[in-house]
Amino acid sequence: MSFRLALRNVLHNSSGSTTYYYAGILIVMIVSSSYFSIMPHAFAQHMMMPPAANIGDRKIALNFQTEPVVIKSGQNVLMKVAFMDQNTKQSIKHVTVRMDVISNKDGKHVLSEFFHAHDGNINVDFKPSSAPRYGVSGNMDDLTNAWVADPGNPIIVNGQVFSQPGNYNIILDVTTIDNDKTDLPQPLKYELNVPAS
Repeated sequence: MSFRLALRNVLHNSSGSTTYYYAGILIVMIVSSSYFSIMPHAFAQHMMMPPAANIGDRKIALNFQTEPVVIKSGQNVLMKVAFMDQNTKQSIKHVTVRMDVISNKDGKHVLSEFFHAHDGNINVDFKPSSAPRYGVSGNMDDLTNAWVADPGNPIIVNGQVFSQPGNYNIILDVTTIDNDKTDLPQPLKYELNVPAS
């Protein structure tokens, strides 16, 4: 029996108040399903960038890459994070980012750290380890209170960050741009969903 025929039978065979009840539920379902289908996603899937954030006349876009592109649990993953002004095509310098990596499987925060790059290119090399807690190798920048890479090298994170298969939610909160000494009044927030097989 089709949905339309079943609905007509319910409405025809019901009392007046029941008819209005079912009609109201039906209207709410139709309106809510059409609303959620046109609503833009607040986060992006892996390799689909989230929308650019606006600061004044600038549109700050995220450039996010992983090597390898397809992540397998328990392997090295080089994560490259950079930002660009879409209007001028200039890269954003002096970027500080708080990176949270959350396992969608159990909601566990597997990483929460601040990273900084004077040139704007934040490269983090995740290396698997059996240690119960991750460790970060790099230099602590006193001004931004964030990890900075040694020249020519990525920041190294040893631990169980992408150790289990599943989806990982990566939240990037940008707290400084243009100048190490000036925090943004409100961080720019970008979210990505990264699968590991």
